[in-house]
Amino acid sequence: MKFLIVLLLAAGPAAAQWGSSENSAAAGLLAGRAEISVISGLPLVDMLAAREKASLPVTIASATFLATVVFDDNWDTWFVMKPADGFGAGAWKETDLASGAVYNYKGKAFLLKAADGVVSVASGGEKLEVSVNALFDKLYADSFRITYGDVITYAAFRNLAPLSQEEGTVALRLGSDGLYYYSVTPDAQIEAQPRWLLAINWVLYGLRVQDASLLFVSKPIEQAPRLPLRPERSRRR
Repeated sequence: MKFLIVLLLAAGPAAAQWGSSENSAAAGLLAGRAEISVISGLPLVDMLAAREKASLPVTIASATFLATVVFDDNWDTWFVMKPADGFGAGAWKETDLASGAVYNYKGKAFLLKAADGVVSVASGGEKLEVSVNALFDKLYADSFRITYGDVITYAAFRNLAPLSQEEGTVALRLGSDGLYYYSVTPDAQIEAQPRWLLAINWVLYGLRVQDASLLFVSKPIEQAPRLPLRPERSRRR
C-alpha cells in the first residue's frame, strides 16, 4: 500500500514560531473543510507527572538524581539533573558542557563535562557517564505514544524551556534512517488552533491544547497541503 506522507514540522527557532504567513496558508487550505476531530487526549498534569518515569535514575556520591533532557526556544538540547527526592534541579546546555560546569547539591560539588554526546559527572572520587542519546531513548520508550494514520508514531512529552520557562510539548519520532526527529510546540501556539505536524492520505494530524489537556487532532483535506515543508531537528542515536 502506498501512503502520501508530508511532514510539516519546522527546523529551527525562526521556523518554530508558527507565523502569520503559515497561519494564512493553513486558514486558506482548511477553509470550508470538515471539522477537526479529536483522536486522543491527555491531561497536562498527567503528562508532567510522567516526565519522571521517562527520566534515567543515576546515583553518585550517595545521591540519586533523575537525568533527562529539555529543549530551549531554539530547540537546542539541555542536560538536566534533578534530585530524585527533592528540589534543586540543574540544567546546562549540552554544547556549553564541553567547557565543564559545577553543580552544587547538599554541600557536594558535582563536576560535569560533555564530549561526543556523553556527559560525565564526578564527585568525591566517583565518576559516572550518561549518554545523551540514551536519554532520548528513555523519553521515546517511556513517554506517551500516538500513531497518526496507522503510519507515523510519535512520543509526546512535556517540556519546560530552561531560560524562558515556557511550557510546551515535544513530539519525537524515530525515522526509518535510524535518526530521532523532534519538534517543540509551546502551549501558547496551540491554544487557539492546532499545529499540524504532518499529512497522511489527505488527512492533517497535529496537536492542540484545550481545557488543560493536550489533544491529538485530525482534519480531512481535499488537496495536498501547501504549507512550508522543512525538516524537523534531527538527532543521531
